[in-house]
Amino acid sequence: MKGLKYTSLAVAALTATLLASTNNSKVQAATVDKNNTVTVAKSDKEKLQDAVKQAQNSVNNAQASVDSKKSALTDAQAQAKAPNDACDAQQAKVNDSQKNLADKQAIAKQAQDKLDSASAVAKQATSENIQKTQKNIAAQQDAIKAAKQNVSDANADLSTAQSQLATAKQKQADAQNLVNSKEAAKKTADNNVANAEAAVKNSGLDEAKQNVQKVQNALNDIKKTNADNESVLSKNQAVLAENNQKIATVNNNLAVANKAVVDAQNNVNAKQKALADAQQALKDLQDQVAQDQASGAAGFFKAIADNKDNSESLREDAQTAYNIITGQPNAYQDITVEWAKEAVKLGQENDSTSLSNIEKALGYYQHWMTYRDKYGLSHPSISLTAVAIAMLSSDFQHYSDEFNHPSLLTSKYGPFYSDEEDISAGEVNPIDNWMSEKDDIDKYIEAHPDAAAYSFESTHPLTQDEWEKDVDFWNDKPVYIGHYTSMIKPDANYVGLAGNEYEIQPMMNNADSMDEIIFNPINGIDFNSYQNLVQSYLKDVKQEDKINTLKANVATANQNLVAAQNAVKSAQNNVQSLQANLAELNNGSTKINKAISDTQAALAKGQENLEFEQKQLDQANQTLADVQAKVGTKAKALEDAKAAQAKAAEAVAQAQNVLSEATAAVKASQAKVDAAQNDVQAKDNNLKSVQAALDSLNQALNNLENSQSNLSAAQTALNKASDDVTAANKAVKAQQLILDTLKESKSKADVQVTNASEELKKAEAELAAEQSKLEDAKARLDAFNKKETENSHKETSNPEKPVTPTNKPDTSHVVKPSDKTDASSTVKPKPDSNGKASTTNSSETTTTATESDVKDTDTVKENAQADLKTNNKSEEKSSTVKIVDNSDSSAVSVVLTGSNTPVKTFGEKTVNGTTYYKVSANRWVKADKAHVVAVTGNVTTNKLPQTGAKNELIAALSGLAVAGASLVSYLGINRKKKND
Repeated sequence: MKGLKYTSLAVAALTATLLASTNNSKVQAATVDKNNTVTVAKSDKEKLQDAVKQAQNSVNNAQASVDSKKSALTDAQAQAKAPNDACDAQQAKVNDSQKNLADKQAIAKQAQDKLDSASAVAKQATSENIQKTQKNIAAQQDAIKAAKQNVSDANADLSTAQSQLATAKQKQADAQNLVNSKEAAKKTADNNVANAEAAVKNSGLDEAKQNVQKVQNALNDIKKTNADNESVLSKNQAVLAENNQKIATVNNNLAVANKAVVDAQNNVNAKQKALADAQQALKDLQDQVAQDQASGAAGFFKAIADNKDNSESLREDAQTAYNIITGQPNAYQDITVEWAKEAVKLGQENDSTSLSNIEKALGYYQHWMTYRDKYGLSHPSISLTAVAIAMLSSDFQHYSDEFNHPSLLTSKYGPFYSDEEDISAGEVNPIDNWMSEKDDIDKYIEAHPDAAAYSFESTHPLTQDEWEKDVDFWNDKPVYIGHYTSMIKPDANYVGLAGNEYEIQPMMNNADSMDEIIFNPINGIDFNSYQNLVQSYLKDVKQEDKINTLKANVATANQNLVAAQNAVKSAQNNVQSLQANLAELNNGSTKINKAISDTQAALAKGQENLEFEQKQLDQANQTLADVQAKVGTKAKALEDAKAAQAKAAEAVAQAQNVLSEATAAVKASQAKVDAAQNDVQAKDNNLKSVQAALDSLNQALNNLENSQSNLSAAQTALNKASDDVTAANKAVKAQQLILDTLKESKSKADVQVTNASEELKKAEAELAAEQSKLEDAKARLDAFNKKETENSHKETSNPEKPVTPTNKPDTSHVVKPSDKTDASSTVKPKPDSNGKASTTNSSETTTTATESDVKDTDTVKENAQADLKTNNKSEEKSSTVKIVDNSDSSAVSVVLTGSNTPVKTFGEKTVNGTTYYKVSANRWVKADKAHVVAVTGNVTTNKLPQTGAKNELIAALSGLAVAGASLVSYLGINRKKKND
């Protein structure tokens, strides 16, 4: 470490004096506690300045952290851009591939629909349907000719109607012109009447004429009323005659309708009988079929035995089979099966003798032959006797109380035939069940490979000798393969298969059996012949065609009955309608007769009124003549004017009537034109419809004729569309797989961005907090400076008396050891481990220096001499500073090894027993690589560092802070390196 070396005690004393005078304004107080810890107090301004510096450092550090976090976020965002862009691009590819898949699926759906349509058409593409379509096309072409003729006729009618409309409009225009001219003439006549009336005004002529007109109107009204009544009377009489005629007609129709009801009811009776006859015929046939089916195998075998067209051996075989299933004594092998009649339920649905189960057993044989073909074996012949024995064996499983071969239970149930026999139960194909025993052989061979030579598959085709050799091998092995070997027996022949649908045991239905006659065989037939016998018998027994014909007859008879019943209802409704009509007509005649009577009475009264009004009119005319005679020419002129006015009015009315008729004719003609146009449109629409139907038929014919090529093309299109869908689906999965992988990378990158963003937010929050602290510190310093400036102004305006200098330096800040210490706090050197004296205080008492404690420089000299003596007696090798409180307003300066420049420390930490000083934001140095050269502010240190040199002054004298390196240089003090 580096240390300070003073040349003499005088220099040390001078230095202490100079330090005291120089730093007097800064060092406020210094204390030494019981642990020899020195605390140097700072001024308030220094504290505030240090606080601002510390806050600024914190802001700088926080800003650096924010910049670092921003850079980290930018880096994370840059790193995340590539996976995000790749993920977005891949998502677009996935979307495109999914859309492509949807498009391909839609195309495949359309192709499937076209294929279904083409398949449906192909099924209908028979020569009969093609011919039928061709006939329909020919008929439709005739319909088109008729429709075209209808359109032509409708257009001709439209032309005629349009011509008539034009004529009617011209007449309407002429009539309108006539009305206009007549109305002008009427206006002239009206003016003439007005002038004439003005001439005869107040002559009484008007009143006379009005009276004549009034009476004349009354007379006209009576005449009109009488005429109306006469018209009504005439009409009512005509209506009465017509109504009476209708009554006569209705009576005749009612008689006919009543007879129609009787005839219709008789027809219903006949139709009911026809329906009953048809139903009875159907029932008789169905009963016969049911009776034939009820006999089941017995009827089947009996029919073969009784058919003389069959060979004697077949008939004999069938008779034996019949005797077996009907329980005849000594039917075969001189054995009577005592339980046969009880166990076999001939023809019943679930029984092995039912026709459905006989037909079902055909499939067992065909399935069996597929296995024998694999071994290269022949197809055994069918023996009807073996079939009958198999039926008994199957039904025995339902009859007995245990599932077993009847030949093995003869002691309990009596004798049974001695033949090769296999039985099976369960809802499985019995052939598969018996063949499944091969698994025992396969498992044994798996454990004993040498046995493979006896697997029944070592030679192909399998021979009887090889089969017998293999059977001998397996007889003493722990396998159960009797059914399996029976199935693949090379010389198997004269067999029969049967099965039922009974419940054999709980949770197990159906029993099946295979029988092979080996002890006293008889002739058999090949399977195809046997199958033809079964199917031919089933067809003869079921008589499905005849039953369907009779069912159709019943349906037709029922339809005829319904139609006849509807005819009865219609005839009855007609009678009711005629009766209601007759009642209404009779009621109408009564009302008409009353109206005629009332009208005749009114006419008689009207004649009396007419005679009275005629007398009144004669008198009024006479009065008018008298007045006219008096008025003379003026009256005559007025009369002529009014006559002319009346003619003009009549001419206007006539012209208006003509105009009304012409207008009505236009309206009627327009209606005809509209109707003709609608008819043309309808006919044209019908032609289009007929043409469309023809096009549809032509297309249908084309589809039928080209159905196979269309079907092939549709299948090809569907195959391609299906391949496209498969490829598109693979593409979607591939793109999705890539996307899933990219999403994982994106997710990781996004997490890094999120974390970096959160770290930046925290750093920005810390920066804001530190900036707030800096602003507060600056505000406090500014306030202090402002106050200090104000106080300075006050001191300038009120100067104190200057202090007289003395020869003694100011040592008011130097602490005398004797001022505050007692016997217990006196420094007593103790020998250390090297035998040297130690100056550590034993009492650990803290002494505080004040101005009153310092007297003169002699004390400084004494203290310096005492310290030198102490250093001569002991060497303190510790060079570390324990920083207890390093606040923002404090600082400890050190000189690092290899450097002459003091640096500020900001903290201390101990790691694994080694102490480090913090000399910059991110730099720490070991304590033994630095000398403390200055202590300012509120810094607490333990054991001020010493290098151990005898003539080396300690960094502080009784709590006085040692000046910095610059001060030492100023004093001309020599510095040299000394190894610690």
